[in-house]
Amino acid sequence: MPLTRDQAASKYFQLYANSKRLAWDPASVDVRADIAQWSRIKAEHGDIDATTQLLQLIALFHAGEESVTTTLAPYVGAAARTNAGLDVEMFLASQLYEEAKHFEFFDRYVKEVVGPDAAGMDRFLPGPPQQVLIDDLAEVSERLRREDDPVLLRATFVEAITHYMGVVEAMLARTGYRGAHEALTLRGWLPGLQEGFRLIRRDEGRHVAFGIHFIADACARDESMRAIVQRTFERHLPNVLGTVASFVYPHPLVDVEQLQGYAIGAYQQFMAAAGLADDAAAAQALVLELDESV
Repeated sequence: MPLTRDQAASKYFQLYANSKRLAWDPASVDVRADIAQWSRIKAEHGDIDATTQLLQLIALFHAGEESVTTTLAPYVGAAARTNAGLDVEMFLASQLYEEAKHFEFFDRYVKEVVGPDAAGMDRFLPGPPQQVLIDDLAEVSERLRREDDPVLLRATFVEAITHYMGVVEAMLARTGYRGAHEALTLRGWLPGLQEGFRLIRRDEGRHVAFGIHFIADACARDESMRAIVQRTFERHLPNVLGTVASFVYPHPLVDVEQLQGYAIGAYQQFMAAAGLADDAAAAQALVLELDESV
């Protein structure tokens, strides 16, 4: 079945088109300077556990990108089974490709830059990040794959989009990018990692924009979906804040309290942009931030 005229002009198709226009190759990001800097940071900033904190940041993104890559395929199937539209299916297919690239970048970075220091990275996945990034995301993805009832499938799809594009990407990942900016850019550390974050953040801006439009459309069609979105955010908020709190160190590279406030603000922005909260300033702030991607 060909794209309809409305689908070809939709926001979803525009986001899909932008994913083609802004494509990049993880293997092309230059990390040579990072290899030398990693050893220097370890030698010169051991008193503040700098490499431990950076390794924790990298470990969470590495695990998170693997998780979102392995859990997204059922979303593409659910789009087809709910007749969400070929434009929605095409965007989600492009997102799956991008998530695989993001995982490739972090996997390459761990092997080429972090090297032996990556041993035991699993220790940076205590309860909260393991729950929200991996276990709960896998659980809702599996329910989405197995659900046969059309009404429950639509509700589960809204829950899954909220968890993935709202909780994980809009709240947790954007907060991680803010922390990475503070830790790296202001110190001039690890330019290859900075470039990887820039490119991944641009991609994920499209993913967040998709989530906003999908949730807005779903709630416009069925008001009962609003409660599902709200409950999903509220259920995962403690683990989001707990993940940020895990970066508390005697000499932190980031302001953890400020980042927790940013995470809560990201939730408020997403809800406002989706038309589920009356806060025009919050909605506009998110739209401006996503501008480069969408």
